[in-house]
Amino acid sequence: MTLNEETLVEARRTLLATAEGRFALDPAVVAVFLGGSLAARSDDVWSDIDLRVVVRPEDHARFVAARREITKSWPGFLFNEWVPGAQHCVSHFRPFGKIDIFYLDQAHLTPSPWYTLPTQILHDPSGVVASVVERSTGQRFDVSEDDIDFSISKGLAATHETYRRALRGELAYAQMLLDELRQYVIQADDWLFGRTPETLVFAKFEQRGSEEALVALAASYPRHDAEAILHSLNGLARFYRGQIALLHERFRPSRPLSVDLEALDTVLGAILPPSR
Repeated sequence: MTLNEETLVEARRTLLATAEGRFALDPAVVAVFLGGSLAARSDDVWSDIDLRVVVRPEDHARFVAARREITKSWPGFLFNEWVPGAQHCVSHFRPFGKIDIFYLDQAHLTPSPWYTLPTQILHDPSGVVASVVERSTGQRFDVSEDDIDFSISKGLAATHETYRRALRGELAYAQMLLDELRQYVIQADDWLFGRTPETLVFAKFEQRGSEEALVALAASYPRHDAEAILHSLNGLARFYRGQIALLHERFRPSRPLSVDLEALDTVLGAILPPSR
């Protein structure tokens, strides 16, 4: 099948119309709105649909329990991806349609910085979403102590585990862990340059990332052998070391900088031991 941009855009438009129509007719649904790149009008033909469905409190558990079934009867359905215990489900449709549906409890719909992001209201007869968006004006995203602690710990763990798995010959797993480290390098770059989730909605990392981070990431994709993986890990971990020092300087987390640097230096020293 040959695809063109018109085919993809029309399929997405049809999928969104189907979702809006189905939910708007359900009396248990209080409101439906869009987030993400479609709401921000920064989408391209491959962008997915980020849909939020606000449900009456007494019906919320039912919708969450049925989240994997709701879209299966819609035209063009292919498959779902989902996480146990979550309140959302991602459904894929022909040819490359993708809709991420979050089911929100009306009772928990309170002002938040997230409602300062671009939002397109599709169905809101009682004005509940319009009200929470208005009351969210002026709220800001802040990077918390826990955010920093979690991110650095995961980045350090990915560094250590990439090294371990490469030496054990678990090369596919080592490649996956190296990609996880890239995720935390990207997150650190966003924080250090003051980028908020709003920035992320409007620009992909290739457009918003610092030149230094983009260069470090581009150089970190290795061949599928242990020596090449360790070489890539060495370069990326050295760049991440500088990021960690700057994160400590900027955000002053309570975790010791010396221990974070030691954790990285343990790996770096093992990859390239000091010459005598």
